[in-house]
Amino acid sequence: MADTEEDLIKQGYKKYYGDELDIYFHPIKCTHAANCIKYLPSVFDVNNKPWIYPNGALREDGKRVVQNCPSDALRFIDKRTVH
Repeated sequence: MADTEEDLIKQGYKKYYGDELDIYFHPIKCTHAANCIKYLPSVFDVNNKPWIYPNGALREDGKRVVQNCPSDALRFIDKRTVH
């Protein structure tokens, strides 16, 4: 079963709002592999505030990069599949 927004917030993830995809980040879990920044800089850019901009790429591209986070510091909720 997928995590709910409430579950992720309770676990310490911070929410970054998008139109179709919300991305959640847990700074303590992050090992700074930088895969997110390397593979999708239009969404993940440490020089911007906020540094995660879920609307910066196609929904599927954002999901792919989040799913490949080696430390599980990134999660997402796809608003198009939530009922």
